[in-house]
Amino acid sequence: MDLPTIDDAQKAKAEIVEMFKNREDFLGAGIGQSYGQLVVRANWRLLPPGMALPNHMGRVKIEHHEVGSVRAQ
Repeated sequence: MDLPTIDDAQKAKAEIVEMFKNREDFLGAGIGQSYGQLVVRANWRLLPPGMALPNHMGRVKIEHHEVGSVRAQ
């Protein structure tokens, strides 16, 4: 399997943001690395219970993280 490219990751990130943009518990997404591969990290205030979340988009792995409330310190 070929490793995902930055273009793959950017496209997957845009799709994740579009998919969840109207959910109040979705905070945003970013591109990072895990085990030497590009991944998209979706950040949530609270992971939606009972909702099937995508774990891949094409060659790009999607990681979902519950980060709670984000407040300036």
